[in-house]
Amino acid sequence: MPDLTVPVSALSQTALYVAWARHVEAGQPHPLFADPLADHLVAEVADHPALSAFIAQMKVTSSGFPAYHAVRTRYFDDRIGEALDTGVRQVVALAAGVDGRPARLPCPPGTRWFELDLPEMTEFKTALVERSGLPPTCDRVGVAADLLADWATPLRAAGFHQDEPTAWLVEGVLMYLTPEEGDALLTGLTALSAPGSHLLLEHLQVAMLGELGAEVRAGLSKRGVAFRGARDDIADWLETFGWRARAHAGTDPEIGHGRAVGPVPGAWLAAGTRISAE
Repeated sequence: MPDLTVPVSALSQTALYVAWARHVEAGQPHPLFADPLADHLVAEVADHPALSAFIAQMKVTSSGFPAYHAVRTRYFDDRIGEALDTGVRQVVALAAGVDGRPARLPCPPGTRWFELDLPEMTEFKTALVERSGLPPTCDRVGVAADLLADWATPLRAAGFHQDEPTAWLVEGVLMYLTPEEGDALLTGLTALSAPGSHLLLEHLQVAMLGELGAEVRAGLSKRGVAFRGARDDIADWLETFGWRARAHAGTDPEIGHGRAVGPVPGAWLAAGTRISAE
């Protein structure tokens, strides 16, 4: 069995927290999903000091996050399923963290699932998957890459084919990038997107950079995390890159499956398809 070296960087801790929230969802009376890898993560490292401290901090300043993360997870689960139903057989998750979807979503034969993250998280995730013993539902490929550098080259080297339609998952990423960095990320993934590709994306609402998000930002700053980007023109913004998308507020009952999500965190969830090769 490989050893588990728990990532301790600030953003890595947010990824572990999200996995913890997905584990919590499985204990609800009518869970929106089950995530066995998240359950295994909690069994393995829940007592790690850094993660325990982050969870404790979030319970104080960000009590609404688990309900939102449950709805967010189910939203992207459903949208990925729709992309696979159209014939997409290539998924790329940017800053994938410890997402358990490659071990729990039903994937058609031949589906390749690329997970990009920093080297320490990629190494941790690979070890966690092996230790869990969970059978994959697709061909999962971990790719160590920095989204603020050249990530396209290692993605291609891992077997990504840019002439095939792709489902891009940009979850829990853009709020930690500046607007300029977010634009660069969208430019890069769009250049790699063949016709028929899907884009599944989350972004922060502008209100979270004001009074609405003050308590959350203060709590996150104690753990070394900062929101750096937000916008409210999601559909128009994505159209400028060649994507036709529809965005929902995280509080929208249409995507909530009966769950009530509070105004914090204020976020957008969007799904779109490629409309232009130029």
